[in-house]
Amino acid sequence: MLEMVVSEDQKRMRDKTSFAEKLKTLGKLAELGGEDPIIDQTITKLLDYTIERHRKDLEDLAAKLRVLEEQFGMTSDLFSQQFQRGELGDDEVFFRWYALVEMQRRVAQRLTLLLADSAT
Repeated sequence: MLEMVVSEDQKRMRDKTSFAEKLKTLGKLAELGGEDPIIDQTITKLLDYTIERHRKDLEDLAAKLRVLEEQFGMTSDLFSQQFQRGELGDDEVFFRWYALVEMQRRVAQRLTLLLADSAT
């Protein structure tokens, strides 16, 4: 079982490396004047898709966070501060809530980057 997890992690790392290498190759191609309207259109569509997917992910995360905020009567920001200070205990729901807050933060960062890039 552990071997399967390790091999999946290794595969993901190869896939990420492969993705990064592909992006570098496209960047080098553009630097050498190898622009192609089909590639440009495809990349634009991929970025648009990614922006919409991140927006949807943020909506889904916000809905899940609202449920927890209503259940415990506090905002996720206040919860996060208290959780990080160790004031709330080790209940599993708090760890899940914190994971959702962190997921929301990372998705928002990526969306901000995508939107800034698409504005240029």
